[in-house]
Amino acid sequence: MKFKNLSWSICTICVIFAPFLNTKVSVSEPGNNTQVNRDKFLGKNPSFAYAQDITHKLLGSRIITQFTPKNSQGQNIELNKLASSLGYDHFNWVNYVETDPYGITNKLGQQVHTPYNDPPKGGYHYDAADELPFYWDLVECDRCQPRHHFQNPSNLSQFELVFQDSPADYRLQPGEAIVFITNLVGVKQYDPSQQTAEWEILHTFRWKLTNPHPHFSQASLVDLEVNLSDLSPLLVSKMQQDGAVLRY
Repeated sequence: MKFKNLSWSICTICVIFAPFLNTKVSVSEPGNNTQVNRDKFLGKNPSFAYAQDITHKLLGSRIITQFTPKNSQGQNIELNKLASSLGYDHFNWVNYVETDPYGITNKLGQQVHTPYNDPPKGGYHYDAADELPFYWDLVECDRCQPRHHFQNPSNLSQFELVFQDSPADYRLQPGEAIVFITNLVGVKQYDPSQQTAEWEILHTFRWKLTNPHPHFSQASLVDLEVNLSDLSPLLVSKMQQDGAVLRY
């Protein structure tokens, strides 16, 4: 459900904007340079050392999450250098819909069932995507929008990786919600020709879309740091099928 010009298949929705809400995760002090002790990522400390550099802003149904890693002196760290030092090709996001009361269809017109990758492989019928599980496309595919590509300047800069979405569903009633699980991931490798990828989850947060009252949609944060062991076995299995290498 990429953030520009998105709508569900049967409707559009009027969004009333609210003031920005800022939240920040505080976990641990990052190191003085881009070399990180990998023991932290192999079980001795399951928290991502740079989780404190993930921030969220919300405006109506829109969520904007920014990953801007910094060292202990507060200096920005280049994403490519940090990814390389951790053994990754690059950072990306992988997004799942955990709860969806009414559902949506993929590009083939087939109903997708929760939990499902957002966007599903190939995208939705109204919005194409590549066949890899990442939120930002890595392949320039037919009908894929350039703004959805990983290298688009609005998604990626030298020092910042952005996740942004603005979902909508007029069918949601008060008390109902579409719940999302969003992961910052380190991409180890991917093969567009085989449509396979291998990636590690670095940080996970949960957020939701609600319609508190008619003609008003609201995105809100539910959990700033999700423990993967608390996720449903079905979602964990789906992540692994999509190439996730899980560490608890």
